[in-house]
Amino acid sequence: MLQVTLQNRKEIIFEGMAESVFLPGEYGEFEVLPFHAPIISTLKKGKLRIDDLFLEIKGGIAKMGEDNKLLLLVE
Repeated sequence: MLQVTLQNRKEIIFEGMAESVFLPGEYGEFEVLPFHAPIISTLKKGKLRIDDLFLEIKGGIAKMGEDNKLLLLVE
């Protein structure tokens, strides 16, 4: 499992464990799985999916660390 924190400027929207996360990256959609290589990516407007949770975002940043934690800062 992957630890995910999804937040905007005002609040934490989701914080918990997930099996997979699909993100609308600047160069196309991509998936983050547990123990994914460290990465920082900009996100564009589109659908974000954390397991069975779907959200529309206007953009943001995704940061996957070496500690198996994914931080998503979105608008």
